[in-house]
Amino acid sequence: MPEVIPVCYCGNPAKLNMSWSNDNPGRRFFGCKKFGSGFRKPYWVFTWFDPPLKSRS
Repeated sequence: MPEVIPVCYCGNPAKLNMSWSNDNPGRRFFGCKKFGSGFRKPYWVFTWFDPPLKSRS
C-alpha cells in the first residue's frame, strides 16, 4: 500500500480497486467509495496506483 491514501473530494479516503477493462487489465487504481452509486464524476477522485518497481525489474 502507498504511504498516503488519496482522499476523495467527498471527504472519504479513496478505495483501491482493480481494472478489468481490456485496455488496463489487472491495473490498480484509487477511486471514490461512492462510485457507481449515482455520485457525479466531477466530485470523485480517480488516480492510478503504480507501486515502485523492484530492483530486479
